Amino acid sequence: MQSILTDLSRFIDCNEAENQAFLNALVLKKVKKKEHLLVQGDVCNFGIFIIEGCIRYYYLEDGVEATGNFFFENSWYADIDSFLNGKPSLLYIETLEDCELYYLYKHDFDKLIRDYPVFSMFLPNMMERSIKGLTNRNKAILTFSIEERYLRFIKDRPKVMERVPLKYVASYLGITPESLSRLRTRLTLSNKS
Repeated sequence: MQSILTDLSRFIDCNEAENQAFLNALVLKKVKKKEHLLVQGDVCNFGIFIIEGCIRYYYLEDGVEATGNFFFENSWYADIDSFLNGKPSLLYIETLEDCELYYLYKHDFDKLIRDYPVFSMFLPNMMERSIKGLTNRNKAILTFSIEERYLRFIKDRPKVMERVPLKYVASYLGITPESLSRLRTRLTLSNKS
């Protein structure tokens, strides 16, 4: 519980009563590896905080998966557009490992905001951080070669390389698994010479 309060304090300052109300709104769930928490077309009526495990979100277009990102312990994730606007989601959320998650459902979050106005700043502050991350990713996709993207990725996100299957890493980088395999082989060979 302390890890979630520590994370919450990065977004808003809460007193003891507000912290307790927040903790009371959370629902603990254990979810097995390879389960979908959300599928395209459903409304995302929850946010999740990862206590243990790894998730990814992805889009499916003509049967091809495009991974948007990976999230690990002490991270929040929700399809924000669907969560805020009650719109059907365009994405999927899947567990890549057995996970222990706290769910915060929309109706409980709305009640927190009504009862404790400090929570009205939680999502805007979280969204600001998300926008920075998306901006950096878009810049990388538009300005870096595939090799540069891969090298930056393994430097900046080593946890992903240790815990996520390479087919999902390839999907995230916007290349095929075969292309990623060739790139990794070429880089390994060039490092040996």
